[in-house]
Amino acid sequence: MTGIGSVLVNDGKIASVSEGSWQGRLDGVKRLDANGASLFPGFIDTHCHPFEYGWLKRNVDLRGTGNITGLRLRLFARVQRSTPGDWVVGMGWDQESFSEGRMPNRSDIDDLSGKNPVVLARVCGHIALLNTAAIKALGLERMRGPEFETDTEGNLTGIVREGALEQAYDRIPRTTEVCAADLLTAEAEAARCGVTTLHAILSSSGYREELEALLGLRASKSLLLRYRVYIPTAAIRYVEEKRLRSKLSVGSVRLNGVKIYADGSLGARTAALRLPYDDDPGNSGMLRHTDEELANLVEGADSAGYQVIIHAIGDRAVEQAVEALSRVAGARNLKRHRIEHASLLPRDLLGRMARHCIRAAVQPLFITSDGWAAKRLGEERVQNLYPLKSMFDGAVTSSGGSDSPIEQMSPMVAAWAAMVRGDFAPQERLSLDEALMLYTSNANSNGFDDTQSDLMEGGTANLTLLDSDLEAMHPAMVRKVGVAATFVDGKLAYSWAGLEA
Repeated sequence: MTGIGSVLVNDGKIASVSEGSWQGRLDGVKRLDANGASLFPGFIDTHCHPFEYGWLKRNVDLRGTGNITGLRLRLFARVQRSTPGDWVVGMGWDQESFSEGRMPNRSDIDDLSGKNPVVLARVCGHIALLNTAAIKALGLERMRGPEFETDTEGNLTGIVREGALEQAYDRIPRTTEVCAADLLTAEAEAARCGVTTLHAILSSSGYREELEALLGLRASKSLLLRYRVYIPTAAIRYVEEKRLRSKLSVGSVRLNGVKIYADGSLGARTAALRLPYDDDPGNSGMLRHTDEELANLVEGADSAGYQVIIHAIGDRAVEQAVEALSRVAGARNLKRHRIEHASLLPRDLLGRMARHCIRAAVQPLFITSDGWAAKRLGEERVQNLYPLKSMFDGAVTSSGGSDSPIEQMSPMVAAWAAMVRGDFAPQERLSLDEALMLYTSNANSNGFDDTQSDLMEGGTANLTLLDSDLEAMHPAMVRKVGVAATFVDGKLAYSWAGLEA
């Protein structure tokens, strides 16, 4: 941020902004010297699963495994520390990175884990590997259908998708205390990355414990960051019966809206497409609801006063989401309903989003992670994948998120991805200013925090201090920029070693 020499903070607010390097001698004021680095309004992650981030840190982290042997080794280490009968869970494998060139199956892990039910989710969280013990514990032996993969003889392979995976998660024990610890793990990482506010998406199976954890940590003044909370539709009745909306309407924790899933992921080939996958011609993905079902869910949440955010990745799912949201958004979309991901977005759908002021929350790091995108979609369709520049030019207000733990939380690394992109659609590259808007002004707007958008007198002192001057920096270097300090409501949430608060 250029043109600012110093900022004076008092009682959680920005008291004054000056072009000079210091604002005179002030008794009792602590000074933090940025040495010419860049100061921004606090970064906001508008799509994050913080409880799942903490959960992954204490379970089997399979990210980076290059083959099934690597998966087995990490699972074996965890099983050895587990009591027979305990559920063993993990996340992060990606068959696209396996040297074997195939999905894992239950025969790959049964010999290691026969006494423990095992659930190992793919990196996208929309598909998982179950061992035989888990299949039996869940009573799935006779289940068949698109959510259950079978081999050539009709036997379950252990790979389950979408709703079937949610059944497994429902059986995994959880407590409010463990959820609280998981959240603190996640927010420490977020603060390290310069994030001051998390749009926290709660799980369909653990929202009760997660809500209680949030409220308990706020009451004990243990939270570092601000939270904008999104619950599953199943939680609406629970929130109303427990009269939680008033408790979740003030302070650092605020209930914003309801999250609905329209489809799955491209990596798992469960994202719903208008036309079949190029590398799987018999498959067009999976819609989680019929058009009428989704419209009814949206109308119910909207009438109850919630902002509605819909997970939609494939163009068929985005089309379904646009249709459902346009019914309640009208021309102005006052509740700021939005589509999460909006990954495959052809021009006709982008235009409809703009006409109804339907917003988007995007994840720039997907661009560089999805090296197989052209294989999935073909050279023509992939030009409409993650069209970030077209959203800016087409008046679709888009904000940035990590989808952590799927991607790392760093907005600077995400900004780099938005600027350089991968091997497709170079015309969709963003400038540095545009990329950072995803995590500042646009993110504030998408979360109803408009007054925090600028570094101005009277504004809330949510600040991110970077360790470098970004002016004229080459895009390739942006991902190397670190965070020197993070302030939330004027309080130091993170600093590098030796930085004085």
